[in-house]
Amino acid sequence: MNTLRYLFIASGFLAGGMLLTACGGGSTTPTPPARAPQTWHVQAGVASQDQAYQGLQFYPNAITIDAGDTVTWSFPAGEPHTVTLLGPRSSPPPPNDPSVSQPAGGSTYDGSTYTSSGFLLGGKTYSLTFPKAGTYKVYCLIHGGMDQTIVVQNAGTAYPQTQTALDSQAASAEQNDLQIAATSLTQFPYTAGGAHIAAGISSGLAAANPPALSSVMRFLDAATVNSTSATVAVGTTVTWTNLSSNMPHTVTFGVAGQSFPQMNPFSPPSGPNTYDGTQAVNSGVLMPGQSFSLTFTKAGTYTYHCLFHDDTENMVGTIVVQ
Repeated sequence: MNTLRYLFIASGFLAGGMLLTACGGGSTTPTPPARAPQTWHVQAGVASQDQAYQGLQFYPNAITIDAGDTVTWSFPAGEPHTVTLLGPRSSPPPPNDPSVSQPAGGSTYDGSTYTSSGFLLGGKTYSLTFPKAGTYKVYCLIHGGMDQTIVVQNAGTAYPQTQTALDSQAASAEQNDLQIAATSLTQFPYTAGGAHIAAGISSGLAAANPPALSSVMRFLDAATVNSTSATVAVGTTVTWTNLSSNMPHTVTFGVAGQSFPQMNPFSPPSGPNTYDGTQAVNSGVLMPGQSFSLTFTKAGTYTYHCLFHDDTENMVGTIVVQ
C-alpha cells in the first residue's frame, strides 16, 4: 500500500471515530484512578484525668474499612490494653499467660497468624494493615468483654462511615462509659467508714453478666472516689472485696517504712493473716467477688497497693490503726 493511500484511509478512520465520539456511539466511561488506601483512627480504652474511672471498650467497637486500609489504635489511659487478633487460635490466652504482655505477629493481618500489640498504655499507638476482605474480631486480653469487630470490604468499595462520624460515635460512648463508672459508686454496699473496703467497683458489682464496660480503680471505704483511707482500732479485722466484674486486684502491704516491693501482680498469697508493719503481706489475685481479710495488731499508718494498678491508676490505700 502506497503512503498516500495509507494516509487517506487512516484519516477516514480518524474522522469516523471523531464523528462516532461526537454522536455518542461507541464511547467508553474513563476508569477512575484507584483510591489510595486509608488509615483509620480508633481508641483502646479511656480514662478520667485522675485515672480513677476507666472505660473498657474499643471506641468505636465496630468499623468497616477496605482491603489495603490501615487501622491505628491509640491507648490514652493509664490502664494497659491489648489489640489482639487470634488467627488460627480458637480462644484468647488467659490474662496470666506470660505471652499476653508481649507483641506478636507483624504489621499486617489477613486472618492466618496470631497477632497482638502486647500491653500498651499512656499515649502509645499500634497499627495494622488489612490486605484481605473478611470480618475480624479484635480482643483485649486483659479485660473480658472488651472486643471490636473490623469488617474489611473489597478494595474500592464505598465506605459506610467517615472518620468524623467514627470520632463522634467514639466520643459519645467514652463519655457514657465514664459516667456509668462514676454512677457505680452509688452501689457501694458496705457501711461508710467501716472495716469492709471495696477493692474496685463497677456497675452491677462483681456479679454483673456480661461484665461492665467501665470500672473504678480505687480502694473505697465509702461511696466517693476519694474515700481511700480507713481508720480502725487495734485488733480490727479489715476485709477487702473486689466489687468490679471486669478487673483483678490485689491487696498488698510492704514492710512499714521501707520501699514498696516490686512483685509480679500474679504472685500467690504470702505473709501472715495479721499485720503489724514488720512483714509484707499479699492477698494474691482477687478476681471479681473474691475477698481478703487482715487483722491489724499494732497502731500505725499503713499504705497498701494493688499490684496491677498502683503505678498508673494510683490504686493505693491507707489503713490508720489507732
